[in-house]
Amino acid sequence: MELVVPVGNMLSIHRDAVNNYFNDIFTKLPKNTQRAYVSDFNEFVIFCEQLGLPGFTDSMETNLAVLKQYVEALCESPLAYRTIKRRMSALSKFLSVATLPNPIVQSAYFKDFLRLSLAENEKYQLSTHMSVPLTIELLEQINDTIIPDTLLDLRDLALINMMFDSLLRADEVVRVRLEHINRRNQALLVVKAKADQAGKGSYRYLSNTTIAMIDEYIEEANRDPTRDTPREKSDPRRISNGILFRRASNRGHALLPYDESLKGKHSPLLVYSSIYRIWERIRIQAGIPEKITPHSGRIGGAVSLAENGATLPELQLAGGWSSPEMPGHYAKQANVRRGGMAKLADIRKR
Repeated sequence: MELVVPVGNMLSIHRDAVNNYFNDIFTKLPKNTQRAYVSDFNEFVIFCEQLGLPGFTDSMETNLAVLKQYVEALCESPLAYRTIKRRMSALSKFLSVATLPNPIVQSAYFKDFLRLSLAENEKYQLSTHMSVPLTIELLEQINDTIIPDTLLDLRDLALINMMFDSLLRADEVVRVRLEHINRRNQALLVVKAKADQAGKGSYRYLSNTTIAMIDEYIEEANRDPTRDTPREKSDPRRISNGILFRRASNRGHALLPYDESLKGKHSPLLVYSSIYRIWERIRIQAGIPEKITPHSGRIGGAVSLAENGATLPELQLAGGWSSPEMPGHYAKQANVRRGGMAKLADIRKR
């Protein structure tokens, strides 16, 4: 059993502490516990090597940054909530043994970040547990079936098509701003993505269909339905810049007045529950019996790309993934439909 120590530029005192613990205590632990620790440590080391990260050092700031990236990657992976918690516990134990700065225990910021990230992970796990990918076929069914009657319908169709095209998470689509859309290049700038540590954002694709839906939604939002005239430029319900997908009135014929300075329940940002209700409303209108959720667009976009021959790097770029682990998972899922049994079923008309 080989233990790969997840450390960077540490002083010898820290290495001695790790070696003493390994020789005096670790080797006496139950074999299953040893194997679990070794597995967790080695996975962390592999992650650091893949991204060129330093591992743990005697700097609290460095350890916090590395752990934050690792948590985000774990929450992107198909790992269960308990597995992620166990890995964090193993790394926390290691930091304590090595007498290194431990953000998991000592940083209020990281404690809250970890708690909220895991809570969000549980939410996505719950939403995807019985959900199905929104494949291109299901998306076309939605677009062909729903004839938008209100501004609300136009907003929701544009939102779902954008989430599919750009493989967006719910927390990414709610932050899309009008100025993030480049119609000429058919590109969307996604900011504050989970894997975007440098804060530079990433560019995703937008189809002509989605851009046309966005334009139709904006045109309808900027029209006063009571007088059938364009809204004044000073009208706070008009979309001139800022957040694209906004809250609508109860009847869905107009957007609520927009004030970006408002926070909490008065914020113009839609929340996860709002995005969830949008997907459920569209599912019912389109007569789709399967359970599709906000994460179905991201999964379905990846699966549809893989089914149509996209390479792993192309998948990774399309979804803004920092590592190939998740797009590789979706590629495997897509390959089931191209496997030997699928071919046999086609031949035998099963």
